[in-house]
Amino acid sequence: MKERLQIHKKADSSAYSSEQSQLRKHLLTTHPQLRSNQPIVQAKVENQKFQQYQFEATKLQIQAKHGTITAEGQERLTVLQTKINESLQQGKKHSSQFGHSLSKMAIKRADSVLMGQIQPKLTIGQSGDQYEQEADSVATSVVNQINRVVSENQDAQQTTLPGIKNEQAKSEEILAANNSADKKQKFLQEYSLAKTLVNGIDDTLPEDKILEQLFKNFGNIQFQYTMVSKSQDTLLKGSPEGDCQTLARAFKKVAEEYFGIEKITVESIAKPFLSEAGATPHQGKKPNCDDGKRWFFQNHYWASWNGKIYDVLFLSNKRTEADMAKQVQPLKSMLMPEQEYYETEKGKIVYPIVNKYSTVEVTIFEKLKNFVNNLGRFFSNSMSAIINKIRSLFAQSGNNTSGFDSLIRELEHDKNNAAISNNQTH
Repeated sequence: MKERLQIHKKADSSAYSSEQSQLRKHLLTTHPQLRSNQPIVQAKVENQKFQQYQFEATKLQIQAKHGTITAEGQERLTVLQTKINESLQQGKKHSSQFGHSLSKMAIKRADSVLMGQIQPKLTIGQSGDQYEQEADSVATSVVNQINRVVSENQDAQQTTLPGIKNEQAKSEEILAANNSADKKQKFLQEYSLAKTLVNGIDDTLPEDKILEQLFKNFGNIQFQYTMVSKSQDTLLKGSPEGDCQTLARAFKKVAEEYFGIEKITVESIAKPFLSEAGATPHQGKKPNCDDGKRWFFQNHYWASWNGKIYDVLFLSNKRTEADMAKQVQPLKSMLMPEQEYYETEKGKIVYPIVNKYSTVEVTIFEKLKNFVNNLGRFFSNSMSAIINKIRSLFAQSGNNTSGFDSLIRELEHDKNNAAISNNQTH
């Protein structure tokens, strides 16, 4: 009898150990979040322990019901009941912290057995008999119920996670918006003139719409075109004056630092050129060449973004048409009032007169040079007078052909008088 009891006990212990190992492996394999979900890992460990206790206790309870439980089994059952109660209490604690409750698990059948008063009968049955098989079947059913509840809990968690992520995303958006608002406020505090430039612009519009409105607002800052470059910071802090470079860089700074629009570049024409752009919409000087008919620039600057031109000086989206000079540095000539000039690609000579510029067709300019060179052979004593007359002609208007013709007649008259005088002498 004793030997039979020991054999049966050994068989029960071995079966329990194997089933426990399989259960643990099953839980860890099918529920990897039990290992990786850090915020609720403690609750998951308690769930696992509870399932182990419940599995073992269910078998012992069924054995007790049919009078096949051993004395050692009864003692083990008492210990398991205590541990299950402790696990349930611990589960309530985790429920308040993480929203998980062991008490909600589908263990009603097992609980109904636990709640009943078990009167064990120390009858020893054969290993593998019908009672043992029933115990295994019921225990398997309980474990399946437990697994189903765990799976449902995990599904609920997965359903909740997107919501949590959405809330986190919204929080991050709100934080980013607040940071952006603070940054814009600081920008306007530092650059007072920027308030006029950003006035009325909805920063939720597409970037091209924002840039177009910002571009137009440069017409509202009472800018004075002085043809002298100043920094964009000086302009934005309240001194709206400077040149095309000042305007282009101010446009770039506001677009990038206030509106957050990237990849704006400041482009330029580096060589001197003539332009037919006409008057600017800003305060300041009229076109500086040929009495307000055209401009002569040493260089020119504008902003561009995504292939679009923002010429802030002329408030134009077109690239400036330029008659480029053939050289960067001016040429020298005794015919020019300031003894320097530029020759353009379209056949004009640009020369300075005081603080403005004038032009003459290159054909007329070449005729004058040739004429002076020829006359120099005969009137070397009068060369300075001839040059003064030519300079006077340019100062009046280099394109005045009647003045040129008058000069020719005067020089011819002087030549004839000189010839007559020489003949009389001889």
